[in-house]
Parts: sequence; structure tokens; C-alpha cells
Amino acid sequence: MSSNELSLRYDLLNSQMNPHFINNAIQSICNSITKGNVNQSINWLNRLSRLYGLVQKSTKCKMIDLLDEIEISRLYIELQKDLFDKGFKYTIKIDEALKDDLQYTKVPPLIFQPLIENAILHGLKGKKRTGKGELTISITLEKEMLYVCITDNGDGITKTKSELNESSGISLENINERLKIINGNQCEKKLLHVRTLRNDTGMALGTRSCLRVPLIQI
Repeated sequence: MSSNELSLRYDLLNSQMNPHFINNAIQSICNSITKGNVNQSINWLNRLSRLYGLVQKSTKCKMIDLLDEIEISRLYIELQKDLFDKGFKYTIKIDEALKDDLQYTKVPPLIFQPLIENAILHGLKGKKRTGKGELTISITLEKEMLYVCITDNGDGITKTKSELNESSGISLENINERLKIINGNQCEKKLLHVRTLRNDTGMALGTRSCLRVPLIQI
């Protein structure tokens, strides 16, 4: 495939993210309005305005600042957190070596969001009314790569790969394809890995989805 064809393919994959992402956020707000949560709905609309601006900006670009990608993730998590009856805890951990360079580090737009969505809507689904759900996003440096892991403390992977793709609206293949393109199809390591975490007795402790993104700093 030529570089021009790869570029067009990449643009197409990016464009698929925008309507799905915004549609889900609007649906969440509609649900809140129908329940009569006026103040919460206004708060969400303000967040959505900020989120929409970032998403619109990001999906017009092949790469965006890691700082913006983290802010998109944070706003999305906050919106979803309010949908849980008692919320859930979340942490975003950033490698100390990256903290001063977030605005100079580039990543594909909305590369984290589908995995965060799966973690919240599927992984933490069983903890929606308990307030005991936990979500962790860690971003570290590993041999010229960004290593990004999204971990939840839910029931592990209960869907097949094809069901996960269908339920998330944006397939895991979309993420993998975009990572392959920016790697030039030359990386031997698996770029996207999703697995169930288990204790010594085999009990599921949650799900971890990890991405390897080339370290690009400008």
C-alpha cells in the first residue's frame, strides 16, 4: 500500500471516531434530562461543550498533543462517572519523565477512548450501584514507546472479541490499524493487548487493556 493510500486509510479510521463518541455523550445527557436532573444536565452540557471542541479539533488531525488526549479522557470519564449511582474511583498516572512534555508528545486522536469506554460500560457495569468500581489509566515510557494501560476491577472479559468490537461501536481493530500505520507496519511487538486479570486461584480481578504507541515528540 502506498504512503498516500495509508494516509487516506488513516484519515478514514480517524473520522469514524467522532460521531460515535459525541453520540454517546449526548445520549448520556438525554438520559439525565429525562430523570429531571436539571443542574447535573447543565453541568454536563458545559463539559460536553469543552469535550466537543477538543474532539472536533482532534479528529481533523493525524496526531494531537498527549495533553489534549488526556483531557478528552478525563472529561469523558467524568461524564460517565456521574451516570453511576454512586460513582466510581479513577486515577490517571503519568510517568514523571513525561509530565513536562505532554504538549510536545503526539498521539493518534481518541486512541484511549474506546478502551476507556469498554472498561467503564462493560468492566465496571456490575459495580454501578456499589460505588466500588475503580479505573486506572497509566502512561509510562518504555524503550521509545508510550505504554498506556487502562485497568478496571470488574469481572474480566465476559464478551468475545467480536462482541466487544460490536458493543463498543468502534472496533478494537480500528485502534490496532491506526497504530500499525503510524508504526509503518514495522513493529514486531503486539501493539494492543486486552486480557483478564486473575488472582492465584483463577478468580477474575478485572480487565487490562494496553497500547504501545510510538514516542513522537515535537
